[in-house]
Amino acid sequence: MTWCISMRWRGDPLTTNYREVAESIRVCSVIGGKKAEVIENLLRKNHLSQWKIVYLLYPPSSQTRLSDEDFREIYYLLTLLYPEEVEPDPDPINLLAYLSNAKKTTAITDRVYDITSKVLVEGTDNKVRAMLLRPLFARLTREDMFYALMRMSVRGSSIKRHDVVKALGRANGKLLRNVRKASMLIGMEKVCDRLSRGEEIQDIITPAFGRPLILPSPSVATLDALPFGKCFMEIPEGQWMTLHVLDDAIMLFDAGGAEIEVEYSTLNMVKSAGVDKGIYLVEYATGRDMEIQIIDQLNQENDMTSFAKRREALDCRSWAIKPMKELTDASYYMESVGTTQPVLLWNYNGILTYENSIYEVALLNAHKAKQSVFRVVGGVYTVETPMAAPKLTKWRVAVRDGDSYYEVGLIEAEPHVSLMRFVKPHKIVEGEEVAMISPVFVKVKVIGSGWGDYGAYIQGVITSHEEQAGMSDCVSIDELEALSKGWDDGYDSGDREEN
Repeated sequence: MTWCISMRWRGDPLTTNYREVAESIRVCSVIGGKKAEVIENLLRKNHLSQWKIVYLLYPPSSQTRLSDEDFREIYYLLTLLYPEEVEPDPDPINLLAYLSNAKKTTAITDRVYDITSKVLVEGTDNKVRAMLLRPLFARLTREDMFYALMRMSVRGSSIKRHDVVKALGRANGKLLRNVRKASMLIGMEKVCDRLSRGEEIQDIITPAFGRPLILPSPSVATLDALPFGKCFMEIPEGQWMTLHVLDDAIMLFDAGGAEIEVEYSTLNMVKSAGVDKGIYLVEYATGRDMEIQIIDQLNQENDMTSFAKRREALDCRSWAIKPMKELTDASYYMESVGTTQPVLLWNYNGILTYENSIYEVALLNAHKAKQSVFRVVGGVYTVETPMAAPKLTKWRVAVRDGDSYYEVGLIEAEPHVSLMRFVKPHKIVEGEEVAMISPVFVKVKVIGSGWGDYGAYIQGVITSHEEQAGMSDCVSIDELEALSKGWDDGYDSGDREEN
């Protein structure tokens, strides 16, 4: 009788001494731009277990990590000390590291990986974590114990996602852009496992049907900062979504990856326009003949296809495609829209990366957008890249509706705006909805807003917290459609004929 056992790939046991990993982290914390070379050397030595190496190098690869308060409680559990017996305001990670009595690191990397992954299992209490960590204090030196604990911490790391992706590409002879795309679409763990097995990743660098995509907001830039010249110009009118057209179904996801029930009008549009099977970036905006218009196709067989070629290959009726104007150089955009209208410029030769980097698309004149007061009613943790930790980057904003409020969408805040002090205690996990402690009002640069088949929407960015604002200052639901500047009826590149 033959038994077939299906097991998840985990590679060969990592017999490498953990000191090599700790020393690599230590070196990366003091050098500049050669971190990828250090990581590459580790990956080459442990080719069959690349994920375990990556997991121990890059803290955000876990959704659950430990706070200083967690480490402090673990320290008290291990030492049976009372808080008053410890010096005031100590660094809990240093306190724990100094419990080590090993003169030489003897623990193998596989053992440290096993303990770390168990400590970071969601829902594990600190008593169990203290028990799991206890064996390491006799097998890791203080210096190496410090880096093992830092891996479990919410604190930042000197090793960034780009360093890991670059090292994986170099260690396995793969293009950096292919590793980056694959890690964003299926996750770093699966990419590492495929590379350890010697499998190709070329066939997995396109998004999967029916799976949500997080759509990062386009980079806000100035003309001088643009890394491209020839481009397409469009006026943002609504919010981005992804449209999945399958053989027997149509699915729609918002920018945060949440599935939206498809309205009959959208089903009719896809059928009438003859939209082929595929995954499309679309814009939803009310007040125009077609509320949903196609911007780009996201599932490409050739990942080197430029934005211009992807637009040209869109095989559907021209009225279903978002009109854009081709510019020989980005500096000419003001001739069409002036200096106050927010505008999106798409790199003519831009390669699809699913990151919406400044090399693909940029938002200009954003500082000229109308600013209005909205109320923040909550937020959502999202993971824009599978290798990153969940971040509270999307905030739910609402407008005034009589004596209450009506939610109008999820938007991001500028980097300098922090609203974390206003949220209630919560778990840091992907998809976690957070509530606010008290009413919070913010000023928003409104790029587009309206009300259509899919309800109210807003596209914009939070620019500041308005401490003195109240309900009377908040945008009314009746004002929502009037917030964004109307688009020019004559704006159309005219580069397409009716199919």
